Amino acid sequence: MDKNGWVSIDFLMASLLILLTIPSLVSIIEDRINTVNSVQEISEARVLAENLAEDIEMVYSGGRGCSIVFKLPANVSNKHYKITINSTGVYVSFLGKIGTAHITPMTISNGKYDSYVLLEPNKTYNISNIKDEHDRMKIIIKQI
Repeated sequence: MDKNGWVSIDFLMASLLILLTIPSLVSIIEDRINTVNSVQEISEARVLAENLAEDIEMVYSGGRGCSIVFKLPANVSNKHYKITINSTGVYVSFLGKIGTAHITPMTISNGKYDSYVLLEPNKTYNISNIKDEHDRMKIIIKQI
């Protein structure tokens, strides 16, 4: 009878150890899943920024008169976003996160201002290369 009692206590100790270990493993797994989701969100923003930067570079290298039409998606990872383009890069921001893609330094304009351009989701834009009044190339991004 004494042996049976020890087996029960060993079983209880092992069960207690397992019960204490499982919540910490669940916490670690949950943290890893959240990290993966966060990386996926920022990578989608980065892909959008890279695609837009690639089109801007193509228009710039295509020379005067070259243009491309670019349609923005409605959301990034099911979240609202905004895009800012300036002379150094394309920046896709949402919920405090920013996906970036660098471009060749160039003059970017929306037709009125030459410092930066703000793009809105789910809109279509024309990216074109023109020469300004000083005979320099300028990238114009306008909503169509």
